[in-house]
Amino acid sequence: MNGVIYVSDSGNSKIMGSKKVDATYVSIAGSCPNSCKLKDAGCYAQTSFVGMQVARLNKEAVGMSSLQLARAEAKVIDNAYNGKAIPANRDMRLHVAGESRTVTGSKIINKAIGRWKQRGGGDCWSYTHAWKNVPRSDWDNVSMLASVDTVNDVEAARNQGYAPAIVVDSFSSDKAFKIAGNSTKFIPCPAQTREVGCTDCRLCFDADRLFEGNFGIAFAAHGVKKEAIKRRLNVIK
Repeated sequence: MNGVIYVSDSGNSKIMGSKKVDATYVSIAGSCPNSCKLKDAGCYAQTSFVGMQVARLNKEAVGMSSLQLARAEAKVIDNAYNGKAIPANRDMRLHVAGESRTVTGSKIINKAIGRWKQRGGGDCWSYTHAWKNVPRSDWDNVSMLASVDTVNDVEAARNQGYAPAIVVDSFSSDKAFKIAGNSTKFIPCPAQTREVGCTDCRLCFDADRLFEGNFGIAFAAHGVKKEAIKRRLNVIK
């Protein structure tokens, strides 16, 4: 596995909808930037069943660089379905766990996604905490949103070409809203407000359209680590 796995027909309820979806998981210790405030401090991908998978991937990735992990991820993407055609209309959630924190590594993975699409793959989406170092243009085969920790980061992420994704305390409704001091309109994640799966919602599947309309996606802090996440991110109420 080398710190990376590709899952065909993921059973992860957080990314599923009425359609099947594939996913990749990468060692968090070896790939995520230390600038992420939730790394080893409340990250959703380090809890529950996914957390057990990540713990194993972290052990496998000991001694591996982030670039080596990126190459390993590109390889498992290329080898998916034995390198043959991807099932029709199959989407992919890149990095349910893990990240790509370098330009070179991101380009390698992005090219692998391009080859995956040429074999029939559908949309690919993800979120990155490495947006300060990796321009949006390096992810042209992926609908990539910037995971921002503060309101001040929103405009900085947009300057890099990214639509932002932010964590807030809760939603008062399912209507788009603005945060004081910023012009971006944030759409509450429909998976949280309407219980619709990612492959049916598809808002995050077109990050460039969100960017052009000055929209972002907001997620309400949730789960067993909800209070820790609120403290760690000092989330907006």
